[in-house]
Amino acid sequence: YNPDTNLFYTGTVDWCVTVTLDPNELAKKPGQTWTGTELAAQFGKRDLNWSGWVTATDADTGQVKWRFRANAPVLSGITPTKGGLVFAGDMAEHAYAFDATTGRILWRADLAGAPGGGVISYLINGQQRVAFVTGTRSGVFPVSPSSAKIVIFGLP
Repeated sequence: YNPDTNLFYTGTVDWCVTVTLDPNELAKKPGQTWTGTELAAQFGKRDLNWSGWVTATDADTGQVKWRFRANAPVLSGITPTKGGLVFAGDMAEHAYAFDATTGRILWRADLAGAPGGGVISYLINGQQRVAFVTGTRSGVFPVSPSSAKIVIFGLP
């Protein structure tokens, strides 16, 4: 949420699957992932057209002010800043900076892995830095294997 714009910023997943119950999966051991389907099917037959959204919603009216459709789910944190920027990342290994009011993409960078953790903005000696947690591994989301890293960008 940004009090200056009165907007909530959210990231979402747009992904359909068809799940068929596999009776062999009912006997899973405690603590293991259970989806009701074959583990190899990763929660069922996946629709190849997955995507994600970054959405800015007015906190008073609930009206959507802007939306950005990413090519992959947006599971990273969504971080608005006092400087009028909103940072987010998608599971296709991209980092974004948006104009907080209009949603216009101001910057995009490729990451070394899928960002699924928080996005942190901070200052060092008056210079803004933005840190993305990358290398998300998932039994649910089909992401490329990569090592966990914290990628830090500096802004002028």
